[in-house]
Amino acid sequence: MERTADFVNDRVETMIRRCREAGMNVTPQRIAIYRALVGSTEHPSPEMLFNSVSRTMPSLSLATIYKTLETLETIGLVREIPVTGDRKRFDAILEDHHHLICNVCGSVGDYHDESLDALPPRRRLGGFVPHAVSVNVFGVCVKCREAASH
Repeated sequence: MERTADFVNDRVETMIRRCREAGMNVTPQRIAIYRALVGSTEHPSPEMLFNSVSRTMPSLSLATIYKTLETLETIGLVREIPVTGDRKRFDAILEDHHHLICNVCGSVGDYHDESLDALPPRRRLGGFVPHAVSVNVFGVCVKCREAASH
């Protein structure tokens, strides 16, 4: 499933502005990597992004993908999703939402549940003032369960 062109273009414009505000160069590679990330609902890994973006930028390296993701994470445009093992997945949608993460294949899906969005009262957080809520639910996805039953 892909996101609309208008949505992706709006996010890319925001990315360009934020990079410039941070004093970073806005390169075609950074734009292409971010565009592929924000356009995907798969929470792609660096390798998935490389496979996608290198079709139109054959000189792009996997190292550039990793460095770009690290840089964009530093300025708050993407976040790494903790998955099992040494796998890495990334998300450019930073609004509050949750993730269902498969322990077998590493797939990540968005999950929206208002009951998980509610924060406990501040007194129970020891004065900590939260700004966002994100819950990661680990388990086994439907595809992996079905594959295991055959």
